[in-house]
Amino acid sequence: MRPEPIARPITFDAQPRVMPRTRILAFSDLAWGTREKGSAGGRVGIGSFLRPIEETEPDIIIFAGDAAYDRCSRSRLDETELFLGLLRAIAAGGRHCVVVEGNNDDTMGTYGRVRDAAEANPYLHEISGKTETACGIRFLGVPTGKERRMARSAEGAVDIVVAHAPLADRIWLFDIPAACIVTGHYGMMADVIAGKAYLALDCSPASYAVIDREEGWRIEYVTGPCRIGLSPEEGAAADGCDPATLRDLTEGRGPLPYREEVGALRRAKREIATLGREEAVLRLLALGIRKTHIERYLGKRGRR
Repeated sequence: MRPEPIARPITFDAQPRVMPRTRILAFSDLAWGTREKGSAGGRVGIGSFLRPIEETEPDIIIFAGDAAYDRCSRSRLDETELFLGLLRAIAAGGRHCVVVEGNNDDTMGTYGRVRDAAEANPYLHEISGKTETACGIRFLGVPTGKERRMARSAEGAVDIVVAHAPLADRIWLFDIPAACIVTGHYGMMADVIAGKAYLALDCSPASYAVIDREEGWRIEYVTGPCRIGLSPEEGAAADGCDPATLRDLTEGRGPLPYREEVGALRRAKREIATLGREEAVLRLLALGIRKTHIERYLGKRGRR
């Protein structure tokens, strides 16, 4: 079956750098120990992630948070040790891993083992709060709670922002000069917003994305049977998605499409100087944008 085109052209603002073709596979929120979807009674383990890696043959694997201890599983397993075993298996195959810390990763006080492993292995990159390059791709890691600070202090453009951001704080990620945003936490979505490819992942391995980079970006986003493709040349297309799921994945579940919410918030930030804060906020509220989202980006009354 041919993918069904989504009636909206897409463009990426970032101009690609000349570089060898690179394929990236992105996971988030690793659902250790849960029943594997589509499997005959199997449980999510290291092999559940090695299979899509072998199928897609990426150069780099991204883990966008909550990989060492995850809200998707609550498995009572030593999830940090499972994750370290997965990282070692990937690195042994000569592939790079890019990791950012999620809000649950250090709940048991074990995430330091992930940082130690990254320091000891040139194929492992723990990038929380910093920029690092792997296979010629520049990554910026934004851990939970650091979105505003890192957007304000960003120095120069990067290729991919890897984050684990709550929905109300993701607006800051669009202020970072980058071609692509990959975030975990919740709220699965694949779209192009503010000129950036925006991929929100949840509960892998059922949800993942494949990013191909050469002269341009080409992305395949997968969740269960639903696949969404994004590229400037072919636009957006979907296959295997029912209408409700497709709307959620490309527009979000708010009163207006998420891309429009992001655009409205970013415009309001620029217009406050002429409209005043009160008028700008009233206009956003009239659009149905949540007060918490407005205050996270524009600040509360009387505070910047």
